Amino acid sequence: MDEKMTNISKNKKKELENFISEWMNETKVPGLSLSIVKDQNIVYANGFGSRNLKNNLPATTNTLYGIGSCTKSFTGLAILQLVAEGRLDLNDRIAEYLPIYWNKQVTVHQLLTHSSGMPSLGVAEAMIDRLIEMDERGLPMGGWDDFYTHLNGAKDEITDQEEDIFFYFNSGYELLGLIIEGITGMEYSEYIQENILKPLSMKNSTFEYKEEEGYMTPYFIREDKPERTSYPNDEVGYASGGLMSSVKELANYVMMNMNGGEFQGNKIIDEILLEKAHTGYIESEIGKYGYGWAVNDFLGEKLVGHGGSIAVASGYIGFMDNLGVALLANTSPSFSMEEIGKAVLAIMKGKEAKEMPFFARKRKMNRLTGRYESYRGIKETEIEMDCGLLKLTFKERLESQKLILIPESKTIEDFKFYFLDGNGERNTVRFDLNGKGDIDLYIGRWRLHKV
Repeated sequence: MDEKMTNISKNKKKELENFISEWMNETKVPGLSLSIVKDQNIVYANGFGSRNLKNNLPATTNTLYGIGSCTKSFTGLAILQLVAEGRLDLNDRIAEYLPIYWNKQVTVHQLLTHSSGMPSLGVAEAMIDRLIEMDERGLPMGGWDDFYTHLNGAKDEITDQEEDIFFYFNSGYELLGLIIEGITGMEYSEYIQENILKPLSMKNSTFEYKEEEGYMTPYFIREDKPERTSYPNDEVGYASGGLMSSVKELANYVMMNMNGGEFQGNKIIDEILLEKAHTGYIESEIGKYGYGWAVNDFLGEKLVGHGGSIAVASGYIGFMDNLGVALLANTSPSFSMEEIGKAVLAIMKGKEAKEMPFFARKRKMNRLTGRYESYRGIKETEIEMDCGLLKLTFKERLESQKLILIPESKTIEDFKFYFLDGNGERNTVRFDLNGKGDIDLYIGRWRLHKV
């Protein structure tokens, strides 16, 4: 039975649901579920759209989705539990536990923070493509022997620089999962089940996908349409992104993290150790990275969170001082679910989602797309969105010229952009918006009008 829950004002509920519904319509996400926690209580939980399009089965608060890299914080928590028991030290070298032979000694802490110096070796990407039957990279990866062969064969790939460099390294978390197995004598999934999921009453969360009613149906967005695929389930990917859960059960996990490691009287981890997980150690493109968490400043507060994607499912979990969110979908849209999670938190904080930097920027850029012409149509250009940036195409009689326009500022307040020409020179591009809604484009010698 679905357990929808609302303990917020009617206006806030309306704003929240309109925002989610409009975003799903725009991105073609089939199904999505959301829970919001405040002061150790679930104050909102709901499902949107369909967990299965063919039979039009609704997404619910109990629907199980793949949470992708949100799993990493569970792995980090398991490592800290072993530290608390004195069975492991964060500064231990991983070669003490595993047959890894790289040209650099790497510690447990460095794997947790993606600061080992080893770049991505593509295991997760290749396996997901294979398992959803979308592409085959030919990577020998039939099990753990192949995994070790692949990683040890890449020993020269690791940087020899002494300072920490951030490389998002999924396989590092698989190694952490193997360390957990070696120390405890339990399978990784079994350890997480017994020591984290059960004490948090996450009874349905699992590492096994089943074609059953309570599970999401996986969809891959192809040519702006959701296409049903297989689900990428393989134990090689469990510790970096293999957990399945519901927003209702993830709410328990979020509350535990907000409450110093305790949930309903069950102490999962010591508060001081948990704070290590929530501390940012190294700069990354998603914030300062901790132990399976990214740490950012958001609306003047510390936001701890992490997104996840496995091509056919995606999610985000995050929390501030007394407010948290869990968000899951049965596909992966073109941009991070983190932005949707932040928008939800912003609405709960009394802010407008559309004014959040990501959406404000996207709205401004969308406004600039279209066809432009110079005086009497002698020069024509088309501007489109391409991977989050503007692509400008000059329509010439003999050939077309394509340019990627880079914003001068992240907020695009002045509508100024630039591109680099063949000589590496920086060229300014400016849009002029008047009060009548007209838009002019200034580029090089040309002034073009949006038509």
